[in-house]
Amino acid sequence: MTLLGSIFRQFVSIPTLPATLSLKGQTVLITGANTGLGLATARECVGRGAAKVILAVRDQAKGDAAKLSIQKSHPSAPATIDIWHLDLLSFDSVLAIGKRAAQLPRLDIALLNAGVFKFVWSTSPDGFETGLQVNHLATALLALELLPTLKRTSKELGSASRLTFTSAETHMFTKFEEQSADNMLEQLNKEELYKDAMDRYCVTKLLNVFWARELAVRTPREEVIVSYFNPGAVDTGIHRDANLLIRKFDRYVGRSVEQGASLVLDAAAVKGPESHGQYMSEGKIKPPSDLVLSEKGSKLQKKLWNETEEVLKKQVASTDGLGDIFNV
Repeated sequence: MTLLGSIFRQFVSIPTLPATLSLKGQTVLITGANTGLGLATARECVGRGAAKVILAVRDQAKGDAAKLSIQKSHPSAPATIDIWHLDLLSFDSVLAIGKRAAQLPRLDIALLNAGVFKFVWSTSPDGFETGLQVNHLATALLALELLPTLKRTSKELGSASRLTFTSAETHMFTKFEEQSADNMLEQLNKEELYKDAMDRYCVTKLLNVFWARELAVRTPREEVIVSYFNPGAVDTGIHRDANLLIRKFDRYVGRSVEQGASLVLDAAAVKGPESHGQYMSEGKIKPPSDLVLSEKGSKLQKKLWNETEEVLKKQVASTDGLGDIFNV
């Protein structure tokens, strides 16, 4: 997989959503929904008749502004739009979302879209490198926290719920040198070994892929269809801290957020059980990286699951009534 090929695929036509696609009666939760891809997807869900759309955001004011923007664009839509506070830099915030979701009458679709691309070393209050926590650890915890509600909804309605991760083709662009460490997550959390911000982002997206695939192995597709997709370069603002060249690339080569939203819902609402555990790009099921598909990748996938389980159980050990979230 080459960068040139990635640029070429930006100009490949992508599928448009069927005019008949309806989310009538459904509840959809979207992380990172106050701007960019998440906001465009929320707008599309409201337009497609969803009964409730939950914007899970870190900033309440920005969430309120996003809600108002959606309501202005769809003034007669029946959807209830809720703003839920979610800070992926806080495991406690993720746990609170899980408890709140458990009170929902139903949850049909969870779109785990939020992510960060940091160009300097920084850490969360929980003590983890920012990209590692937001893009992998907290997202993994959120998936596990939402899974029981998704499964309950599936059982009650008799059709599979959906859990979809926003992935990236960049998972193919790293050598993942940390794979040889006795503990990969500990290695990734050492500041003295943090050398390349771009590679770190690619690594966290690779962790996403491993995690989603292993979660799919452990989750029956009849209950929850777990998938992950590549929206390609989209002009979302995720690279707002980057240099001018990268920002210009997003602006002039990146897809529009509306095109990106069509890829989100193609993965989360159009594709069927055949997409369970699968990587999608340009609206098609495609193979992930050679490493992911290799025998070594299979071992790394299970190793990452075990390491993530160890970290998260330590982080949430004091939470009353949490139960064993890894019994999926």
